[in-house]
Amino acid sequence: MAYPTLPLDAALLDRLVCDSKDWAQSHGLVMRTREHKDKSDICQTAPFALLPSSFPRNLYEQAVGVEEDMNLLYFLVSWDYEFIKESLAEVVETDEFTRRLMDIYTEVHKEGLAQTKVVQIQRSDYMCHSSPDGSHSIKQVEVNNIASSFGGLGELCTKMHMATLHYLGFDTEKLAQSIPENRCLTTVATGIYQAWLAYGESNALVVFLVEDVNQNQLDQRHVEYRISEFPDRRARVERLTLTDCAHRLELCEKTKVLRLDGKDEVAVIYFRAGYVPDQYKSDLEWAGRLKIERSKAIKTPWIGLQLANTKKIQQVLAKPGVLEKFLPNNPEKVAAIRATFAGMWGLESSDANTKTIVDEALAHPEKFVLKPQLEGGGGNFYGAEVANKLTKLSAAERSAFILMERIHPMINTNYLIRSMQPVSLMGCVSELGVFGYLLGDGASKAIDQNHVGGHILRTKAEGIDEGGIAVGAAVMDSPYLV
Repeated sequence: MAYPTLPLDAALLDRLVCDSKDWAQSHGLVMRTREHKDKSDICQTAPFALLPSSFPRNLYEQAVGVEEDMNLLYFLVSWDYEFIKESLAEVVETDEFTRRLMDIYTEVHKEGLAQTKVVQIQRSDYMCHSSPDGSHSIKQVEVNNIASSFGGLGELCTKMHMATLHYLGFDTEKLAQSIPENRCLTTVATGIYQAWLAYGESNALVVFLVEDVNQNQLDQRHVEYRISEFPDRRARVERLTLTDCAHRLELCEKTKVLRLDGKDEVAVIYFRAGYVPDQYKSDLEWAGRLKIERSKAIKTPWIGLQLANTKKIQQVLAKPGVLEKFLPNNPEKVAAIRATFAGMWGLESSDANTKTIVDEALAHPEKFVLKPQLEGGGGNFYGAEVANKLTKLSAAERSAFILMERIHPMINTNYLIRSMQPVSLMGCVSELGVFGYLLGDGASKAIDQNHVGGHILRTKAEGIDEGGIAVGAAVMDSPYLV
């Protein structure tokens, strides 16, 4: 059976919208409301695409196929203190947030890490780039190693789309061919659970480090509840903010054991906060973060991985010869990773090459995106904003930004569903995120587990620059492989 013909008949559209919203509410594909981000008393359907969006099968397979190598790359980068320090040397001069993260890395590096076992929950994001000649290629947008979200809602969205297509007449075989299996929630939860097992203390806690108020809290809860479904069921979860960590976590200087309220030992800390400056409201929160990093608890991510996750490191990794430093004698892995890179340029130098690319961006800003060292959606500059921002930044301030090739994503048509808003057919673009986890030891560089599993697709209306669901631009979606 072929993909549904659009636009849909009005009566069928109304039926599918109603059915999909009911399915979402019944199965937990929901978020808190903007008016009450601190309460779950009343929730709304998470924004979603009515139908799965077309995505080239070969590019989906390429993105999934390279994720294990991408996991390994970022693991190795995170443990190279000198590389990170040198790469971020100019950034920390003007970016206080990155500087304070680097200060923590320096302190624990000098002291000697109490815990070298780490778990890496990673989501690599890509777009399907359309070239003028009509060909398509995969282009990496970014790699996420802190608060890699929407595993819970992503897995549910795929199930909802399978139910929708089944109603439209797709049989089981066609569904299996067109909609790839999606176990991103299981991947995230398994990574955390395996870290808890590796810690080796059966009564120790898993701490979810969370924001004070979070509209997307239920996505986190899906991870927590999936952990509780594992056969052992002993991995108890507590939710703490950075402020809570400063007040309630106690570090034994002799053993480096971290305890909650002086009693329960902490085995794993899973960061769903701590990635933007305003989450560190004072020096108290920074002290809490340092306490965590000095402990023997397994962190996801640990401070080295969060710094490896910066836009600047992404840009440096794209330079000739850098991948070979981390993956020597692995030309196949290097080629596979490099094939996903978009053009990226640092702005910290005053050499002729940098001047040339800046002049090009000033003359043709529509060809570029200007990105700061910021996670969580938002903060990038597009189009005329690129030239305007570049002219206002001092030479020192420019070093905290990178220029990236503007990706021109493939355009689909779909219905984007948001609570209490009218529904219409529109042109859309999508971003694919591929999940994986890696459990390893930084001291020996030994890899215990390197697993890839699951994905999300985030779709937004054509012409909208920022793409985050949490910032209100995109909706949950699933790839329909073509």
